[in-house]
Amino acid sequence: MKAARDLRELFSYRELVVVLARREIRARYKYSILGAGWAVALPVALMLLFSVVFARVANFDTGGIPYPVFAYIGLLPWQLHAGMLTGGARSLIDNRALVTKVYFSREVLPLSRALAALFDFAVAAIVLAGLMAWYGLTPGSGVWLVPLVLLVQIAFGVGLAMLVAGANLLYRDVQYVLQVAITIWMFASSVVYPLPREGWLRWLSYVNPITPILDAYRALLLGGRFNAGEFAAAAGISLLTLVAGWLWFRRVEKRFGELA
Repeated sequence: MKAARDLRELFSYRELVVVLARREIRARYKYSILGAGWAVALPVALMLLFSVVFARVANFDTGGIPYPVFAYIGLLPWQLHAGMLTGGARSLIDNRALVTKVYFSREVLPLSRALAALFDFAVAAIVLAGLMAWYGLTPGSGVWLVPLVLLVQIAFGVGLAMLVAGANLLYRDVQYVLQVAITIWMFASSVVYPLPREGWLRWLSYVNPITPILDAYRALLLGGRFNAGEFAAAAGISLLTLVAGWLWFRRVEKRFGELA
């Protein structure tokens, strides 16, 4: 079966994924003063900004969770999500020499960008541990399920990354539209404030898979109510997105050489 053969071939390039991810990380931080500290600086700066702004203009019900912790638990996986999408969109363009001259499974490129974004996620997670300790918060009993939530998020992000990688190769406008879309998407998700569960805005929780994923992180890390139904729906959409993204990527792969 061709799909199984393609997956086996992709798996054989797993070491190349790691090599390219390491190269991306080194190139990103090599000539910066803070180095990998920039992976922490952005979510921390946004957390402080939203804490100051929303403390003055709004009084969100965070279920008793200190707002800085609530916001950071949303911003941390959101930065991972945005990193996978923006990195994936440019993964083929930035590696056009490899795409046009060397044969390998092209999925390696968006996957390596996703792995690089996961590195930033791991570094920035250290701050979350510090924040929870500062406010005297202990992980909930379901914390062991956090890797499953992360796996679902990665599936969703990688699927979208493959979609936008191929689309950006066909239409270079995609990378610019994506920047705007990610910003709008953040404010349509439960990143820095809880979305309403009643009224006409409640539909955002059902059509936006990232919201149940963010809610799952908060529930499992802080001992809140884990909505298994919403998360299962988000997991199903994530799996479908991964499959659709991969099939789209394979479909346009034969044109990569001429378009890059």
